[in-house]
Amino acid sequence: MTIYLVRHGLAMAGVEDLDLDPGLADPGHEQARATADALRQLRVARLVVSPLRRTRETAIPIAQRLALEPEFRDEVAEVFDPRMEADARRAMIGPFMAGRWPEQPEALRAWRQRAIDTILELGLAAAAADGDLVVVSHYIAICAAIGEAMGDDRVVPVPLANCSITSIEVGHAGFTLLEAGATSHLEARLITGAGSATMGRQ
Repeated sequence: MTIYLVRHGLAMAGVEDLDLDPGLADPGHEQARATADALRQLRVARLVVSPLRRTRETAIPIAQRLALEPEFRDEVAEVFDPRMEADARRAMIGPFMAGRWPEQPEALRAWRQRAIDTILELGLAAAAADGDLVVVSHYIAICAAIGEAMGDDRVVPVPLANCSITSIEVGHAGFTLLEAGATSHLEARLITGAGSATMGRQ
């Protein structure tokens, strides 16, 4: 079976980028609808969504096209500790994205493993229900799954645009990457955010 990992659509900037849970900007809603159209022919057993606002809003048209109720899971939310101050997040994001997982603090490495384990568990459960899995998530969580499939320990092994679709085959042996960050379902004007995971909008 296949897991389709969807990065959320383009989010609105908060005031001075301090809004850590923004909704989608207008192009983000367009991206979400185009992604829903691209996924609607699939035989999907489950739709799993990060509980943050930008992922919930991205999932709305997908849930409607697939006639599925979204399941919200914290394990596929973004990497930042919600207690971290905004200034600390700004200082962290650049070096973090340029780094490798073995260099990261234990808490971040544990977050990565939890995200990977959850995606694998959900994928196997969807396969048992004879269907595929769609996960609407964030830049770093999707990159963690891609890195696991590639055997690549970089935090960002590939750039991911907003509402890109990453396809991963799952089995009891783990992940096999089929396609990372596909954007062929989006018009050129709707391809945004590749290579960026702005604080509060990743």
